[in-house]
Amino acid sequence: MTGSMRILVILTVAGILSCFSMELTAQNRRMQFKGRVADRLTHAPLTGVNITIGGTRRGTNTNQEGTFAITIYNLPVYVSVSSVGYETQRIWLDDLSWPVTVLLNPATSQLQEVEIKAKSEPVPFFRDDQYAVLDYETDSGRVYILNYKNRLINSEVLCKSLAGDTVARSGPLRFKPTGLFRDCLGNIHVLSADSAYQLWRRPRLLTLHFPVTMRRFTTVLPDCVASTDTLLFLRKTSPDGLIVNFTAIDRKTNYNRFIQSSMDEKKLKLLHDSPYDQFLLMLDTIPDDFSTATYMQWLKKVIYKPNSSTLHKIDDLMCVFNTTDHTLSLYTLNGDFTSKLKMPVEKITEGKWTSEIYVDDMEHKAYTSFRKGGLFTIYRIDLNTGDLKLKLSTAHEFPVKIRVNSGYLFYLYDIPGPNDNKHIFMQKL
Repeated sequence: MTGSMRILVILTVAGILSCFSMELTAQNRRMQFKGRVADRLTHAPLTGVNITIGGTRRGTNTNQEGTFAITIYNLPVYVSVSSVGYETQRIWLDDLSWPVTVLLNPATSQLQEVEIKAKSEPVPFFRDDQYAVLDYETDSGRVYILNYKNRLINSEVLCKSLAGDTVARSGPLRFKPTGLFRDCLGNIHVLSADSAYQLWRRPRLLTLHFPVTMRRFTTVLPDCVASTDTLLFLRKTSPDGLIVNFTAIDRKTNYNRFIQSSMDEKKLKLLHDSPYDQFLLMLDTIPDDFSTATYMQWLKKVIYKPNSSTLHKIDDLMCVFNTTDHTLSLYTLNGDFTSKLKMPVEKITEGKWTSEIYVDDMEHKAYTSFRKGGLFTIYRIDLNTGDLKLKLSTAHEFPVKIRVNSGYLFYLYDIPGPNDNKHIFMQKL
């Protein structure tokens, strides 16, 4: 055998071995993606739904039971679920540990929404030369306003319609309030330094009932973030603030069911490698040494900023917004997982993501914001695809306490001046 023939044989054998090795690798990466597709309104199985893998020509269809199975070779990947008469849903797959149940929205027969862009200017919703706003909350097309004058000596709560009409008022409060709180059951509470009062709305009158101590109030209600007729959904944060666990509790049996965990793995690794930082984060009291106290606050607010992942009830879905990996996980009202979406926040170059989520309970929509300087830009989150759609920018810099209700953006703004001049503004989304 000549030298050239020997080289040719060696190359041929090497090529065969290389192909064989690649085939084994591909086989090792094969994963089965299984699931079921159903109508979101009726939960009836859907037949013939197209399941396609993003970036490939590969796909499959659901059978008569609405189930499907398809091989996935690489993760993460987008999967599109589409059917005639339904809105297409785009799922983000980064884990195949369990089957999914995809709920498709029936497509509406209305024409595509067309926005005529006139700039949405802010309108003063509550502005009074004698009163300033201490706090506010929105609920069911109503706005509850806690206002005051003369250093909280005179304060009251107003309930206004979206048109700005006063629906009810509390009259002067007999204590100095500190704020308002809307719990997971939809109740509004007036808070003071030592007590919390539940607010009841009657025709033309707001009354305060069931006062409890702030210690008892803060150990019960703040962890509850959403509710249904049968379940309470809780949000628990680890002592270092980097891990958030979501659970559901049956309101009759008190059975506790785990839903999802969200953790900031990069910060957890950094904290694991820094024992002194971990020691300071776990302290319940502020150190006497000024430099140590300053460093501890810098750690908590900047380096190890708390995990802001949250859960919201939006129409007939429970939505977990994981702000550590930019994903949105969808669950039924019973806490059953359906699918996961990817929010492409890293593609928004105009500003830094705030990780804040605002939900319009009246229109069943979710929003988030990006900050550039002092201005905030609001984006709507598409609950079918996770895409972000630009809506508007705030006209005032550094708005406080953003809320969305009935298609309007609300926020507090402190008008420059010698006095406390916080007022509520609203903008049409």
